[in-house]
Amino acid sequence: MSGCCCSAPAPAPDPRAPRLAAVILAAGYSSRMGEGFKPLLPIGGSSALARAIALFRAAGVAEIAVVVGHRADELAPVVRREGAACVVNPRYAEGMYTSAVAGIGALDPEIDACFLLPVDVPLVRPSTVRRLAASFHPDRAVLYPTFRGRRGHPPLIGRRLFAEILAGDGAGGLKRVLAAHAADADEVGVFDAGVLLDMDTPEDYARLCGREVRDDCPTAEECAAILSEAGTPEAAARHGRAVAGVALRLARAVGGAADADLAVAGALLHDLAKGAPDHAAAGARMLEAAGFPAVAEIVARHGDPAVASGAPDAAAVVYLADKLVREEVRVSLDARFRPALDRFADDPAALAAATRRLEAARVVAAAVEARACIGLDALLDGVSPLPPAAAEAEPGPDAALGTTESACPVCLRRIPAARVAEGGDVFLRKTCPEHGDFKTVIWRGAPAYAAWGRSVAAPAHPATCATEADRGCPFDCGLCPEHRQQSCCVLVEVTQRCNLACPVCFASSGRAAPDPGFDEIAARLRALRATGRQVNIQLSGGEPTVRDDLPEIVALARGLGFGFVQANTNGLRLADDLPYLRRLKAAGLNCVFLQFDAVTDAAYRRIRGRDLLAVKERAIRNCAELDLGVVLVPVLVPGVNTREIGDILEFAIARMPTVRTVHFQPVSYVGRFPHPPADCDRITIPEVLRRIEQQTGGRIRAADFRPGTAENPYCSFNGEFAVGPDGEIASLHGEPRSGCCGEGDDDAAEAARRFVARRWAARAEPRESSCCGAGVATDSFDAFLETRRHTLCISGMAFQDAWTLDLDRLKQCYIHVALPDRRLVPLCAYNLSAIGGETLYARPGP
Repeated sequence: MSGCCCSAPAPAPDPRAPRLAAVILAAGYSSRMGEGFKPLLPIGGSSALARAIALFRAAGVAEIAVVVGHRADELAPVVRREGAACVVNPRYAEGMYTSAVAGIGALDPEIDACFLLPVDVPLVRPSTVRRLAASFHPDRAVLYPTFRGRRGHPPLIGRRLFAEILAGDGAGGLKRVLAAHAADADEVGVFDAGVLLDMDTPEDYARLCGREVRDDCPTAEECAAILSEAGTPEAAARHGRAVAGVALRLARAVGGAADADLAVAGALLHDLAKGAPDHAAAGARMLEAAGFPAVAEIVARHGDPAVASGAPDAAAVVYLADKLVREEVRVSLDARFRPALDRFADDPAALAAATRRLEAARVVAAAVEARACIGLDALLDGVSPLPPAAAEAEPGPDAALGTTESACPVCLRRIPAARVAEGGDVFLRKTCPEHGDFKTVIWRGAPAYAAWGRSVAAPAHPATCATEADRGCPFDCGLCPEHRQQSCCVLVEVTQRCNLACPVCFASSGRAAPDPGFDEIAARLRALRATGRQVNIQLSGGEPTVRDDLPEIVALARGLGFGFVQANTNGLRLADDLPYLRRLKAAGLNCVFLQFDAVTDAAYRRIRGRDLLAVKERAIRNCAELDLGVVLVPVLVPGVNTREIGDILEFAIARMPTVRTVHFQPVSYVGRFPHPPADCDRITIPEVLRRIEQQTGGRIRAADFRPGTAENPYCSFNGEFAVGPDGEIASLHGEPRSGCCGEGDDDAAEAARRFVARRWAARAEPRESSCCGAGVATDSFDAFLETRRHTLCISGMAFQDAWTLDLDRLKQCYIHVALPDRRLVPLCAYNLSAIGGETLYARPGP
């Protein structure tokens, strides 16, 4: 390798400045890419072809030739628009060697060397091309860029090989020609994993779309290579990974103020030159030489209290993160600085300097908390160091988290997506050819994403399908043959009217659409029964209690044989109209699915637009009077009610057995929500579980919860708990169960339906009864629980929106909406809406 590119300047160029050209090979069929055509695939905000041309332009290469063949008429306009020369290879069907011949043959005879880049290697940095150019000497036949010792693209081929390539017969390809001159070849080390990354298949393409495309910022594996090349002590590298984990969480919390990628790179590399005099300045110089000036500035300032003078940008975030980590352990600012303050007690100058650093860290921390609307301890809960990235130089490590398909949040077209892990968090990344790149957090911290998803329900395709798989998911819902789960709960919308105007709402309430008639609703219910499958029914809207005939609809559903019917309600009418509630109970309503977001009116005003706590309490008291089971349903909105999770659970425990379940729903951005969400606007399943443990003082632990057994594991969580007379709480996971909990049941959706029907309805008196239809004696464990202690279910459902949509999850959905035309649509597909409000199935709001 010709030198370390972070410890020495690039080799001096030949005194006679060489003339360099670039040949981009884009003539092939893209046969392994399926329906995609590689040159025109979008990546990093442009097509692969346009990106390749821009690469060489940015690196200062003046003469650029693009060789086209297959679909040349589509590529030629792109080439001309980007200012490159278009070379048509009529022999492209014979293989890539003929394209190399066509491209080199079209160059000016005075060209000294040319770069040769296949169009399917789209992530090379301009700094790599510049370094190769600076390293060129006529004595060398070919220069190869290498990353961690592996050769990549583009090679820089000297003019001395041109005649041999042009005269070759193509046997053995270009590789044979270059191998014959191995003695005259050289390697140039670069910190650019992109030289190794190509895209031959749809899986390759999705994986590359899942990578950040940043010319100014090294990735985690590139940072690891820089640390290795610089000889950074392992202890300093481990400290950097711990700081990076904190910096990543802080940067995401402050939104656009801090560039998260630069913050991570700066944190990983801030002690790059540890042990050298003025190690911050020394590390910055190394990074300048490597081509990363923005990261160099962060490293130079990571010990400078002056970073606190402005907004919490990436440099300020790294400064604070460094002060929150001692060695590899996250600590408080007081714990981090106390030893220094004590040590310098008799040294006024040193004490003043340490105090300035502490005060600067406090200023940055306050700015972060103000922007994140959450305290620093809660914000950093569960954060972990970034994992070592040494192995990530191999293409394809993110495949462990998988690729999928999603939708563009702007136009809702189906697009490829990748699940990518970054420091214990997981993101969904995707690219729309028209609207660019999107990246959204879907999982934060422990429990680990991979461990949570180990148990996946076996596919259970619908017995009957109302539609064919024509356009593909999510456009053919009915259900279609591609769906992988039977129905468990079916929502029947009985109105679009509502008596609230909530800022946060799944439905676009307030619409003027007329209510469906009783006969229309009856037809939907009869169509469901005609399938022969038992499902739970949720009467929804809008607000279903605005219908005076809702009791008659309940009675109809029960009369048709549906064993469990619940009403999804805000509780306004139930709080003040006890006779109406009596009619619902008499009609056979099993459960009230009650919107219940908080135990403070301040949160209700922000989420629902008015004070509602007293209304909710009256509704629950009325249900208790009639022995009607209640499920509390909090929609969790970061910075609004996520500090009330523990209080909501205490509220529920105090009102058992009327309250049977608390069912949390992390906010998703559909319906009337007014703006595209940032990652700090989201709370993920593991964060909910950790807050439950923290806010209950450990009485309920995150480890007490499991993923659902019928739906995709990343959709939900559930736990079942016994609450004793003195308030003690015991998890029932692992206790003996009847078949109703799904163990050993081949029909996971049916097992889940039975469990909900039994646990969410009003508590039955102790009796010899059936547990989901099977006889269970009064001395069985379940009967013992009924007689000696109350049980509380705590569950949650993470509904998807256009940013988080994962079609693998959607295909396993078992909560469906009954449409007027008798089709069934998964709830997340039904509510899916684009930024402009367009939907696939639900009627648009006002």
